[in-house]
Amino acid sequence: MNMASYRQVLFWDAKANATGMVMKTSWSGLRALEYCAEKTGCHLEVVAYGGLPAKWRKYKGRQFLMAGLLFFIVGLYVLSSFVWVVDVEGNERLSKEELLSSCAEWGLRPGAWKAHVDTETITKQLLSSFADISWVSVSIQGTDATIQLAETIEKTEMIDKETPQDIVAEKDGVILQITAQRGTPLVQAGDVVKAGDVLISSEIQVGVEGEEIHSEYVAAQGSVMARTWQNMTEELPLQYTEKVLQGEVQKNRIWIWNDKKLDIIKPNMTGDFETKVISQKPLSLGDFRFPILLQTEQYQPYITQPKTRTVEQAKKELEQICNQKAKQTLQQNETIEQIEMKYEVYTDCVRAICKATLSEEIAKIQRKGQDAIYEPNGTNITTGE
Repeated sequence: MNMASYRQVLFWDAKANATGMVMKTSWSGLRALEYCAEKTGCHLEVVAYGGLPAKWRKYKGRQFLMAGLLFFIVGLYVLSSFVWVVDVEGNERLSKEELLSSCAEWGLRPGAWKAHVDTETITKQLLSSFADISWVSVSIQGTDATIQLAETIEKTEMIDKETPQDIVAEKDGVILQITAQRGTPLVQAGDVVKAGDVLISSEIQVGVEGEEIHSEYVAAQGSVMARTWQNMTEELPLQYTEKVLQGEVQKNRIWIWNDKKLDIIKPNMTGDFETKVISQKPLSLGDFRFPILLQTEQYQPYITQPKTRTVEQAKKELEQICNQKAKQTLQQNETIEQIEMKYEVYTDCVRAICKATLSEEIAKIQRKGQDAIYEPNGTNITTGE
């Protein structure tokens, strides 16, 4: 040990055992220690080899393993030369799909070769193609491309107050409330109106007392709530069949390529069963999607059993159906005031004749001398010609 130290042989993790010392050293240190051991009459034994050279010699004779390692390194390098993820940051009004579609036309898309992507050209193309972009930056880090942008200040929506237009009734009803923000109201609460009747006229009288009064025309604006009626007829049979789920639920995975299904291991299902698609995942690498889908299906066996509903049960179900259908026609702030039900009972079914009384908006905008063009919501008036 003194001789090795004098010759500046590097060794570490030195530990004493019953008959000598155990230590670690380098390849050059091993040759020096062999000389010191020979001179001092000590016995030197190599316990184990470590480090990359030793591992290289260990696996040198395993050609397939070395080929696989080489293939992995080359494949990793090749894959890192492509763009796999394209992300957009800062967009609020602009559609992400529209931005990505435009970038794909200019060469930036998942699966693009990084060397062929000109970020400066794409930046200029985005600025010239989208008027709502005030600033944009396109950068690529690793396999991810990021498009950062800032949008311009949103333009104020122009409201046309010049083109003459009336507010007319969309359907028959009884006026409950009318609010005219612009124009002359021609009806009041309690009046009966028919579809097409003018509710708020675009004609207004202008002038001061003592002078000649003349007419002017404006874009009428307002809201009209009315009581309307909706008639429905529904029918339910007294005898019907019902599915009863039973048995073990089984799952299956199917590969889909170009609308062709590859079902390798299909479960053995007999009898009637429901098929439900649980998930459908595309095979992808980053944002790049291969034209292959992995679809997971679930199979639930069932049997059908005959069922019988009483007349009272049928009436309750019919009332729920009519109530639900009436609600589907209503918008915000519109309500159902009353539902009148009349039933016709037959030997095999029950028929319901339903009359729903609704409180809803019936105003519709119509330009002067034209048919109604759309329904207002009380504030939105689109631009004129």
